[in-house]
Amino acid sequence: MREGRVDNFLRIAEGLDVAPALAQLAAQPDHVWIQINDDDLRYIQLLSGPGTRQMLSELPEVWKLIEAVLAILAADHGDTGKLSHCRVGRMPPGCGLAPHFDGVDGIVERRYQLALASEPGVILTVGGEAKWPRPGEAWQIDASRTHSVINGSAADRITILFDTIR
Repeated sequence: MREGRVDNFLRIAEGLDVAPALAQLAAQPDHVWIQINDDDLRYIQLLSGPGTRQMLSELPEVWKLIEAVLAILAADHGDTGKLSHCRVGRMPPGCGLAPHFDGVDGIVERRYQLALASEPGVILTVGGEAKWPRPGEAWQIDASRTHSVINGSAADRITILFDTIR
């Protein structure tokens, strides 16, 4: 951490068991996956309104992973903030998100990603630094910096993305 800011990437956890969550996501009907753009990017919104959790009975294993990461954040990183944004994203091979920034400051509001499915060829770039997040790894990323992602693999990239706010 530098002067109150997080580095481009900070590993929060690794080795989390993502298989049960992936099985539940695979069982979801197509209509719960919302199309993001004109391409094949899809997401399932996990919060509505002011922090109201959704899909609790349909995706308990997804929520179990989120709770595990939130507990690590509180215990090891001093982040006891509340969820302000939370979704599961699915990015097919060949898709990506162009460089952008989200206005998340990394101090009051923090951005986290938990890779559920991510093969070699997936490249997440933050502030000019590139990583391949492995399944079961959770990362804090500095979403106040320009970031992008490309799925250059042959399989879907599936990620839980959430923000906390103090």
